[in-house]
Amino acid sequence: MAGADFPLGDTRCDRARQWSSLRLDGELSELESVLLDKHLETCGACLSFDRRLHTATTTLRLTPPEPPRTPIELPERPVAFPVRRRLVIAAIAAALALGSVVGSTLHRPAPDTSTPVPQVSLLTRDMSQLREIPRGKRVAPPAPAHDTGGPPEGLI
Repeated sequence: MAGADFPLGDTRCDRARQWSSLRLDGELSELESVLLDKHLETCGACLSFDRRLHTATTTLRLTPPEPPRTPIELPERPVAFPVRRRLVIAAIAAALALGSVVGSTLHRPAPDTSTPVPQVSLLTRDMSQLREIPRGKRVAPPAPAHDTGGPPEGLI
């Protein structure tokens, strides 16, 4: 249908032609339908396209379907894998399984032999803070020193 009567390249006209097709299928929203009608009022090429598309679609939908003159028969072919192909698939699966087992053991991280340092405070990591806390009493954490102009330390 796109020929000399229907120039391509104008995005508004391309969209209008797409909307014309969607309208025939009942898939166009109310807003798009109003926008299409406004475009068809000013664009003769799109109006002609819309009318021809509507005529062709109506003709196709009203024409009763015809059965084929010769029946269509599809040959039945069973899907069979030869023994050789089955063996190849089994060998590939075994190689993949073995590779994943070996790969997972080779890329395991080395055990950490260093002694862990006790973490006292998430903010300071200071052991002296632990010694200053009396048993059974809650002590407020020290006020963090922050630079001017930046966010407070506790926010990030």
